[in-house]
Amino acid sequence: MEKSCRSHKTDGITPSVSYKWFNGFWAWDSWKQAVATVNFNEELAKNNIRALFDYQITKNDKIRPQDAGVIIDAIFYNKDEDRYGDGGNWNERNSKPALAAWAVWEVYKVTEDKEFLKEMYPKLKEYHNWWYTNRDFDKNGIAEYGGMVHRLNNTSEEIILAAAWESGMDNAVRFDVEGYGVDDVGVKVLENKDLKGNLIGYSINQESVDLNSFLYAEKIYLSNMAEVLGLLSEKKEYLASAKKVKEYVNKNMFDEKTGYYYDLQIDKNGNKKLLVNRGKGTEGYIPLWANLSTKKEAKRVVENIMDKNVMNTYLPFPTSAKDNLKYNPVKYWRGPVWLDQAYFGIVGLNNYGYKKEAQDLSIKLFENSEGLLTDGVIRENYNPETGEGLHCSNFSWSASVYYLIYKDFLGKK
Repeated sequence: MEKSCRSHKTDGITPSVSYKWFNGFWAWDSWKQAVATVNFNEELAKNNIRALFDYQITKNDKIRPQDAGVIIDAIFYNKDEDRYGDGGNWNERNSKPALAAWAVWEVYKVTEDKEFLKEMYPKLKEYHNWWYTNRDFDKNGIAEYGGMVHRLNNTSEEIILAAAWESGMDNAVRFDVEGYGVDDVGVKVLENKDLKGNLIGYSINQESVDLNSFLYAEKIYLSNMAEVLGLLSEKKEYLASAKKVKEYVNKNMFDEKTGYYYDLQIDKNGNKKLLVNRGKGTEGYIPLWANLSTKKEAKRVVENIMDKNVMNTYLPFPTSAKDNLKYNPVKYWRGPVWLDQAYFGIVGLNNYGYKKEAQDLSIKLFENSEGLLTDGVIRENYNPETGEGLHCSNFSWSASVYYLIYKDFLGKK
C-alpha cells in the first residue's frame, strides 16, 4: 500500500498495514519492493528507494557523523528531531544487507532512466564504502555485520542483537551467542576504530557469507552503472575489488565435505574457523544468487537445495535447513520460509543453468503456500512442512517476491 507523510520527503511502501508496528519503511524491504513495483509503477519504485536515501547519514550529521554514507535500518512516521527522543522509534542501531545497488540497477533496466542512475550512483558509492570503513574489523576487504555507536548499543548483548538485525535474520541460528560445539567461542563483539583511534562502530566476530556475496554483487552493479555513466576507471576498480571478494569467499567460506557455504569466525589474532557446526541456512546459497560461485561449488550447493532433507521441503527454502540441529519450522528465522530468501535461491539455481529445478521449486512455492491460489492473504513467512502462513498478513515484500517469481520463472511460455 502506498503511503506518505509530511515527515517523509518521498512516497514509499510499508511492509504491511495489518500490523501496528509496521508504520514506516525498512531498508532491505524497500529494495525488494522496488524491484517488483517498477514493473507497474516506475515513479513509486524510484521513490521507494529515495525514501531511505533521503535520510542517508552525511559527514555533517549532528548525531553520527562517523557513519557517513550509511542507510539506517528503518525510518518511521515521526519527526527528524525525535531520532533519539523518547517518543521516536527510528532505528539507527544498525543498517541492513547491501542490496541497494541491485534495486537501483533493476529499476534502471526497466526505466532506462539515466538521470535516476546519475542521482543514485554517488549515494550508492558512499553506502558501499561505509561497509568497509565501519564493518571491516581487520581491513581485509571482507565485511561483518555489527552495530553502530549508539545509546542502545552499550553491552555486547545489545550489539549482537543489532548485528542480527543488520543481517535481517533476527534470530537466525548462526547468531546464537553461545555458539555450538567444539572450538566455537560463540558470538563476540569487536571494536572498529578510525585512523585516529576513535570508535566508529562494532563488528561481530563473523565474516558473513551472505553479506560479502551481496557486496560482491554490489560491486558488479556499481561497475555496470559506472560504465553507463562513462566512469570507466571506476568500473575497473569495482571489478578488481569484486574479483578479490570472489576468490576469498570461495577459498575460505566453502566446505568441501558438506558442499555448502558458511560464515567464517574471526578473532583479533587473525585466526579463522568455518562455522559448519552451526548448520546450514539460506545464507549459504546467496553466492549463487550473486554469481560468485564456481560451477563446481554451485553444483554441490544445488544438491543441498534439491535434497528433501535439507532445503527441498514441502514448501522449499527453509531459513534453517531441515538437517540443522536447531531447525524449527515455526520459529521466525530458524525454519520458516521467507519469500525473499526463496527468491534468491530460485535465481541462484537459474544463474547456474538449473532451470528445471528453478521452475519446479517455483511451482512448489505457489502450490504449497496456504491461501496463495485461493482467496487468502499473503503472509510474512510460511511453515516449510505444511505451507501454513505465519506471522504478519498482507506482507508487501512477500507479495513483491511472488510477483517476481511468477514473472521471471512461471509466466513465460
